[in-house]
Amino acid sequence: MEQLTKRILAIVLIAVIGVAVGITVWVFVAPYAWSAADCPGAPSNITEDQIIRMGVLGGIYDIQGEGQVEGAELAAYEINQAGGIEVNGKTYYVGITFEDTDESNPNLITTTGVAAAERIINYKRAQFLTGGFRTEALQVYLETVMDARIPFIGTGAATDSFCQNVLDDYDRYKYWFRNMPINSSALGGEIIKFLATYMSLLSSESYANRTINKFGILYEDLEWTEPLVAALEAYLPLYGGSIVAKRPYPITATQTDMDGYMDQIQANDTQILIPVISAQGGILMMKSYESGLPGYGFVPIGIDVQSQLDTFWDDSLGACKYETVLQSLYRTNKTDLSIPFWDAYVAEYNKDPLYTAVGSYDAINLYAWAINQSQSFNADTIVSTMETL
Repeated sequence: MEQLTKRILAIVLIAVIGVAVGITVWVFVAPYAWSAADCPGAPSNITEDQIIRMGVLGGIYDIQGEGQVEGAELAAYEINQAGGIEVNGKTYYVGITFEDTDESNPNLITTTGVAAAERIINYKRAQFLTGGFRTEALQVYLETVMDARIPFIGTGAATDSFCQNVLDDYDRYKYWFRNMPINSSALGGEIIKFLATYMSLLSSESYANRTINKFGILYEDLEWTEPLVAALEAYLPLYGGSIVAKRPYPITATQTDMDGYMDQIQANDTQILIPVISAQGGILMMKSYESGLPGYGFVPIGIDVQSQLDTFWDDSLGACKYETVLQSLYRTNKTDLSIPFWDAYVAEYNKDPLYTAVGSYDAINLYAWAINQSQSFNADTIVSTMETL
């Protein structure tokens, strides 16, 4: 598997010509040399022309991007171990490379993502891409990918607008697909049903016939949360719920900031707190919750990506036992592939897979299926093939 410290091999030719008005310098950099080292599970003697070049763009030094790389590499390993993909009588193997967009960084610099996209396209010559997490970053560097007409399967950003782009300008954005997560509006619909069930259960005879209908929302002040929060505001009242507290927060918030937000939510007599959190705020929230017990009179039920980690018990100081969350996959037979994937991932990486790892694993397998089905590497052909699903 590719190491982050892998040396960049470059051939640089510099010609310096002295003239009366100055000097001229030409620099030529050779493309990245793909090899068996980029192809987990492939034979060591394969040649570069046997490699299907697949790339991951994401914040690879944070949990979301790390999961995307690991899911992609696991999928490639399994495909390659099974003998690769035969296209027109020739055997090919899946290669995986990645570039860091730093999009999980609360202090986001969007040009970092653009540079990563340019590098993976122009230097590494990726044929197929996957990844993405922070909407505010992805919507910028995705334009570079669409300019290059390279298929991209999103595995981390929920914002509705990405798929809406395909409907609004198909010729440009047809190369975009998303397999993880469902979009923000759909997430809102799922969580509303979930909350309505809990509202009914917690108000039942089993819980002393209390009326549980007061909700607070704690959400990242980011684009992906907007349609989800709007859906909660529109539909929870139809189930008898009342939103008594609503607190957006910047993803640069500190623990002290979060303590203040949680106190505000408690002051409004919240009974169920709905977190809409994709990043580090989940740990801050549950640490605040732990320090506020037993005085806090609400329970958190919602979306908290950090809670998907098997380290969350320690990270939350044990307070996670009070939290109920939605998760894309756990070790259950959701499909025939769910448990085998889960077990293989845990065996390889000694941790539970984040939702981005699930999406990335599926993305690589989807590309492999489309290549095998179409017997082609042509981007437009692959897009058309994936659209048949």
